[in-house]
Parts: sequence; C-alpha cells; structure tokens
Amino acid sequence: MLSSEKIYRLRSFSFGATGLICMLYALLVVFTGQPDPMPWWLPGSVGLLSAVLIFSKFHRADPVSVQQATDELFKRNAAIAHRFGFWSALLLYPFFGFLIATGVISLTLAFPIMGTLTAAAYLLSFAILSEWPSAG
Repeated sequence: MLSSEKIYRLRSFSFGATGLICMLYALLVVFTGQPDPMPWWLPGSVGLLSAVLIFSKFHRADPVSVQQATDELFKRNAAIAHRFGFWSALLLYPFFGFLIATGVISLTLAFPIMGTLTAAAYLLSFAILSEWPSAG
C-alpha cells in the first residue's frame, strides 16, 4: 500500500521537475534569442506526465493516506504557492510590457518566457514550500 509520504514526495518531485523544465525553457529563450529553444511540447508533456503520475498514486492509495497527503500543511503550501504564482504572473505583464515597449525584447520572445515563467512560479514555489515549510 502507498503511504502518504510516498505520495507527498512524488507530488513534490513532479512539481519541482515540471517547474525546472519551464524555468529552463524560459532561460533558454532569453539566452538563445529563439522562441523555441527546445521542443515546444516538452514543458507541457512533462506537466501531463506529472499529472498522470500524481493521479495514479492518489488513485492507488488508501483513503487514509490520501487524506494525510492532503492535510492542512498541503492546503497552506498550496494557498501560498497559488498567491505567489498569481502575483508573479500578474507582475510579468507590466515588466515585459516595458521591455517590449523599449525594444529590449521582442514580442515573439516575451510570450514563451512569460508563459513558462507563470507555470514555473507556482510549481517551484509549491515544491520549495513542500520541502521547506518554514520558507513560507
């Protein structure tokens, strides 16, 4: 039987790995100057794979383990990560709007950076909070 600790670790690892792929995509766009520095489907595929893995772990676990894996600490961390992801995404628009308006970055580069950074902000903050609850 799956323990809540295994579910917790898989969820944290999956979010972290997906967040790192998204962050890597954004950094590669910045440093290469190409809107598609790696296959465009890679961040989404890693995200879908993570979702399938997490869902399958929850589906195979007993109700007590599922309840323990979604306790108050999970809800607190998820709420903090949601807030951080929301405000990060919201702040990306004026920041990149300024960069586009001043000609520092093109519109074709700004959109993939903003899209992947929006996902990375939530995913990485959740993974960090899951591993270091005192960070929140």
